[in-house]
Amino acid sequence: MPKFLSDEWFAKVDEFTASAAGLEIPKAMKDVVVNLKVDDGSGEVSMCMHGGIIKKGHADAPDVEMSMPAEYALSIIVRGDWSAGMKGWVARKIKVSGNMRKLIPLQVYKATASQEELRKQIEAMTE
Repeated sequence: MPKFLSDEWFAKVDEFTASAAGLEIPKAMKDVVVNLKVDDGSGEVSMCMHGGIIKKGHADAPDVEMSMPAEYALSIIVRGDWSAGMKGWVARKIKVSGNMRKLIPLQVYKATASQEELRKQIEAMTE
């Protein structure tokens, strides 16, 4: 099983995403580009959520930039625990800058069935 945020992990996420037929992504998620700097304990890993898709590296001209420790990124992105985002924000472990109006609709975000299926695949293969 690939370790979260490793090159192998990103390659498997790309593979699973490409094979996810009919992936339905809500408009609020499609309309926002978020660059993330994730501290994995040995340094920062750059990734982004671009139109609801996880990508390695940063996107050009993101709407929002975030930084957080890996345990929060793992909880939010892989485990689907969006409440971890609010907990991290309150604890000042998650830093956010940019167009908050694009981020606010995600507070009430509900994964579609196809997104949840993809998330479960990613979670099952993540160390």
